[in-house]
Amino acid sequence: MLRVTHAQKAFGSHQVLVDATIEIVGNDRIALVGRNGAGKTTLLKILLGEEHLDGGNRFVQPGTEIGWLPQDAGIRTDRTLWDEMQTAFPELVEVRHELEEVEQKLGDNPDMDEMDRLIERQGDLYDRIDQLDGYQVDARIHTVLAGLGFSQDDNDKLTKDFSGGWQMRVALAKLLVRKPEILLLDEPTNHLDLAAIAWLEEHLQTYSGAALIVSHDRYFLDRVAKRTVEMIDGKLNNYKGNYSAYLAERARRRAILQTAFERQQKFLQKQQQFIARFRANANRAAQARAREKLLSKMAKVAAPAPDAPSFNLRFPPIKNPSGTVATIRGVNKSFRRPVLRDITFAVERGERLALIGPNGGGKSTLLKMIAGVYEPDSGEISIADNVQVGYFAQDQSQTLDTERTVIEEVMATAPAGWNEERARGLLGRFLFSQNEVEKKIGALSGGEKSRLSLAKLMMKPSGLLLLDEPTNHFDVPAKEAIEAALESYPGTVIVASHDRYFLDKVVKKIGEVEDGRLNIFLGNWTEFTEQRIGAGAGLLRGADINDEPEYDETDDAESEAQEEELSAAIADLADLEVRLETAETADRMTLLLERERLEKRVQELEDAWLKVSFDEPVAEPAPEPVTVKEPAKSADARGADAKPAKSGKKKK
Repeated sequence: MLRVTHAQKAFGSHQVLVDATIEIVGNDRIALVGRNGAGKTTLLKILLGEEHLDGGNRFVQPGTEIGWLPQDAGIRTDRTLWDEMQTAFPELVEVRHELEEVEQKLGDNPDMDEMDRLIERQGDLYDRIDQLDGYQVDARIHTVLAGLGFSQDDNDKLTKDFSGGWQMRVALAKLLVRKPEILLLDEPTNHLDLAAIAWLEEHLQTYSGAALIVSHDRYFLDRVAKRTVEMIDGKLNNYKGNYSAYLAERARRRAILQTAFERQQKFLQKQQQFIARFRANANRAAQARAREKLLSKMAKVAAPAPDAPSFNLRFPPIKNPSGTVATIRGVNKSFRRPVLRDITFAVERGERLALIGPNGGGKSTLLKMIAGVYEPDSGEISIADNVQVGYFAQDQSQTLDTERTVIEEVMATAPAGWNEERARGLLGRFLFSQNEVEKKIGALSGGEKSRLSLAKLMMKPSGLLLLDEPTNHFDVPAKEAIEAALESYPGTVIVASHDRYFLDKVVKKIGEVEDGRLNIFLGNWTEFTEQRIGAGAGLLRGADINDEPEYDETDDAESEAQEEELSAAIADLADLEVRLETAETADRMTLLLERERLEKRVQELEDAWLKVSFDEPVAEPAPEPVTVKEPAKSADARGADAKPAKSGKKKK
């Protein structure tokens, strides 16, 4: 059991926790939700014992082991993947090492007394391995690694040679094989593809311990959580059920509170009118004073707190063309090896098509070719006459000039007739204050850059929107604003996304990109998964594609090395963007200088290798996951300072 009671925590004048209480017991599955900056990560650190409380108490059951996966988790060592997994069990590693030494000595023909001693010790070590569940550990490691997408060949690969996103998977795998009693997971689905997320959901559903999860993946929280804790204005509100149940119950509570508030306001108004009318009346003055005294002692019902502001998306009106908006015929693209082959499909007026598939499968490459950023090696891409294309890149550095201010960037790309006042009004709808519009783009966080890119999309009428992971960097209210805008948008949308909740809300077709192929399915995400389960090989598929041609293995190895290097650099940059989101003022300048260095490095790699990585950049993490075990001694209530010991062609 882990409990924090009456917690108080502030950073300067910002109050993060106000008399907050939370308890984790048994096999709890808790979703911790709240807006970006609400203090969710700080609360996780307090639960772990890494962050001190200003007031309140922390209690953890003696002997309880706590595992923590931070947002920027990652393992980067000189050990192989398999050896790294073994280090999750240090005592078992030590026992196995001693057993090898004993068996080696037995092979050296010792005298009888020494042999008897060694055989006895060998038996003790075998018993200890059994006590440590050592004979099941290897099978457990195999299961977890396979579930998170690692192949058998990866076992002998050094962890430092994996890209940033895969290093995060190593960190997650190491926690899961260790099976601590309590898991604290901060955005565990970051950098996982859909297959790995689905496996993690099933694994957590049957996990023997408890888990507290911070995630903006609403679909994931619906599948995993049994209880939801909302963090708002420093307070923690508990709700039974998963994320959808939380939303329904929260709406019900707000409605009840609003009704109670309105009723009390009517009562108070009526009593104030009586007091004002009869205060000076000799016959009824005593009654007026009595009612006034009663009102002064009455507990007041507070009005429900308004939702924090989110940005306001409204796509400009467009002249919607009839018929086909875009046609892709026989498109092929390679970066020294085939990425996309013989891709053929068309999108009609008003269609919503999602591109899904494993990381590196070619989704971003396909969007970039339709947007005109890349040229296909062969095939043809045609956009209908009078259709303007709006493109939202996953990597905002591709579409924003970091040397400009926010207002300068908007004015540089604004349509004819726009003045600065109108541009400032647009930026205000995206939560940029009058001062923030003067900030350099190079100083913006990842979320701020995404808001700016969305604001630019709003300036020009676009009949075809190409969106590459548009919900990245955004909290749930912002995602909901994007969903609402797209639902009312009359044009055509092609979007690459791992956000299944978003896909259910927005799209009507799924395009699965896998092994260079594109297979089209009718329906949203849920309907797509039902088709996959129910229909098997009889699914609606795209054009048949010949077997992949052979290519030079030396070139392939060189290509993979370049891909890893560029991916790692972009990933470091993405990680830095996340850290900038919540950085204290004192740390911000250091992080900004580091980001400038990384941006130059990325540019150098892109210049050296114009054929960039296949798909989504993934964040390269730094710190390893933390495992904490509370000493097995008499239970004690821990105070504010308590801390546990760490155990082609394009036509228009």
